[in-house]
Amino acid sequence: MRWWVERDGRRLEVAARRLDGAWEVTVDGTAYRVEMLPLHPGLDALFCPDGRNFAVASQRLARNHYRVALGQRQFELRLRDPLDREANGAAVHAGPHELRAPIPGRVVSVAVAEGDEVKAGQSLVILEAMKMENQICAEGPGHVERVLVAPGVTVEGGQVLVVVG
Repeated sequence: MRWWVERDGRRLEVAARRLDGAWEVTVDGTAYRVEMLPLHPGLDALFCPDGRNFAVASQRLARNHYRVALGQRQFELRLRDPLDREANGAAVHAGPHELRAPIPGRVVSVAVAEGDEVKAGQSLVILEAMKMENQICAEGPGHVERVLVAPGVTVEGGQVLVVVG
């Protein structure tokens, strides 16, 4: 698999291939061999040959647009397939979409109410999991149809938090 990744306004060439139960990931010509262990949807353990290990939490913000937490660092990624002809990076959504908890956690805050208008990438819910706060963001523009959680509530991974139409 080959892509290019936009991170912090910089474009990186990325390739990944499965290799004997591990992954060989090449970023701008430099190869890394890593192992990934899925823990929950949106949460993986990353093992590096030098002995470093990281928790990797990811949240899909829109088509090919992700927020990733690697250890204590957070950043946004935009994946682009070299054959992708999408010029403006805008996601196309048909109908309502459900925003789900990527991992189990506790709702810290809810930033929207039913009927509110939201834009792509806007923070809707803050979820605390594994001593980290994760922003759950709108995947595209729309209006909030339902808010299914409140601050202080504990949620399971995959549980619907907000529905945006």
